[in-house]
Parts: sequence; structure tokens; C-alpha cells
Amino acid sequence: MNMKYTIKEIAELTGVAKSTVSKALNGQKGVSEEKRIEIMKLASEYNYIPNAAARALSHNKSETIGILISADYEYTLSTSYWIEIISAVSYEAEKNGYNLLVITQDKDEPLKSLENAILKKSIDGLVVPAEYVRADLIKLLNTSGIPFVIQGRTPLCNHYCVDVRNKEGAYLLTSRLIENGGKNIACIAGPKEFLYNKERVEGFKSALKEQGIKNPPVVHSPYTEEETVKNISVFLKQNPHIDSVFITAGGDFLFFIFDTMRKFGFDLDKIGFAVFDDYKPIHYIIKPVVSARQPIKQMGAQNAKILLQLINNEEPPNSSLFDISIV
Repeated sequence: MNMKYTIKEIAELTGVAKSTVSKALNGQKGVSEEKRIEIMKLASEYNYIPNAAARALSHNKSETIGILISADYEYTLSTSYWIEIISAVSYEAEKNGYNLLVITQDKDEPLKSLENAILKKSIDGLVVPAEYVRADLIKLLNTSGIPFVIQGRTPLCNHYCVDVRNKEGAYLLTSRLIENGGKNIACIAGPKEFLYNKERVEGFKSALKEQGIKNPPVVHSPYTEEETVKNISVFLKQNPHIDSVFITAGGDFLFFIFDTMRKFGFDLDKIGFAVFDDYKPIHYIIKPVVSARQPIKQMGAQNAKILLQLINNEEPPNSSLFDISIV
């Protein structure tokens, strides 16, 4: 049957008000089960499809959630991590009738795109990576009143968040390097200002402290190729006897490190590596390597679940912390 009925016509056929039909179609209370079945059956038979724009307008919602990514998305999307996060958020949002809008930050005006989305009421809520949380962003979100959840944690904002247990995970990875015979173990970490790097370095040091090693070599570096090569070169000159390395992040950062180590004469197949990332290509490039598998899909889905609870004025858990598994 190709005929399509409006909500008004379904109301006339079932002898109820349009508001009752709307409640039945949206799963709301105030409709008897018998009448709900009748309405749903009729809507199915006559191909009733609700007008998304009209529904969003009536609920004062865009039925879209946003996720913020860096203007430097060449790095952001250089690992499977953020791709999987975005995919999982999108899937969970779609299951609940929401779309996902990816909002990029301009290098010169990082808040411009987000301000426009908020001004145009294009999004009902926002997923924010912890690395991008700054005072001006917090102020914008609080002033606008838009619900948001943070992927990761930050000392700048105590808010609803989703993360892994970084310190515990780093401890496990470093312990595996020790079990594999590592004696001169170093740590190469991402930017110091990111809380996850700080926690992972703490976990690294904690594992070595148990072995009586109190001041292991640690270097922090931005993720760009130029800065990584420069910082790691200096570090390797100062620590030529490294036999194992714990690296706190993945993606292209790993390959910048590997290339630099090769240039300094390190045989990567004889170096023990532990990486806080399960970036599959590394298992085909170097051996031995121990990596941390993060439950990325579960984390992405949890971001969306928390955000939708906030949008619906429900009270979600303040934080959701996941364990890593060793690969």
C-alpha cells in the first residue's frame, strides 16, 4: 500500500486526539496499551513517517549531537582511536534517533565553528576530547548551557567524563617489559599538559620503583614530526643504553619515534616496546611489542549514552572508567 497518512488522519481514524497519536508513536505515557497497538498498526499499514524537522521543532531540539575534533585532524585521525570513537558515538546516537555532527576547530579561531553550531541550535549536546578543554571553551559551554561530556579527563574541569584507567594500564605494560628482561627502560611520552600522559608516566614510574629504580629516563614531546624527531634525538644521545621503551601514545607518534631510533643505530627487533595503543600495524613492523587494547567502542558508546541522558534531563554517572587489556 503506497498511501501515506498524516498524524491528523491517523487521529481521525482511531478516534483520538493528535496529541494521543503523538504520544503513542513516541513511546510516551498517557495512552492505553490497546489504543497504542491500534495506532502503531495503522501507522505501519499506512507508511506513516514522522517529519524530523517538525518533530525537532516541536521538542525544541535539533536531534543532533556534536563531537569536537582538532583543526590538526591529520594527526587526530592518524590513528584508529578517534575514528573508532566517532564511529561508536555515531552508531549509539543513531540508535536513539540522533545524528552526529563533527565540528572542527579552526587553528586561528578554535571556538568559531562551535559558537556557530550553538548559535544556530544545530546541536543538542557535545562530546569534547579532554585535550581540547580550555578555560574559554568551558566558559562557552557553561554560558550556553549546552550539555557536554568529556572523552578523557582534565584537571581544568570536573565534569561527566569517559576514560580508561591510565595509571593502572601503564603499570601493567611496564611490568610486562620488566618480566621480559628489560633492565634499562625509558619512557617516551606525549605532551606533559595532557592528564593521560601524566598518569601513564606515573604508572610507568610506579612499576619501576617496585624494582628499586627511582629516576628512570623520561622525555615528553608534542606529537608533530618535527618536534618529536628533535626531542627524541636529544633523548637518545643522553640515553644510548636503552633496551626497552614504554610509549604513552600511538599513531604517527610511534613511527616518528621508530624512525629516529633507527637513525641512531638501534635495532628495533632487539628493543622491548610497550605502547599504550593497540595500533595493529606496529605488530607487523617491530618485535617484540606489548600494547594496550582500549575498549574504544564501549567508550564511544558511553559518551553518547551519557550525553543523551543529560539532554533528557536524566542523571548519568559522573565518570565511566574502563580497564585496558594487554595484547
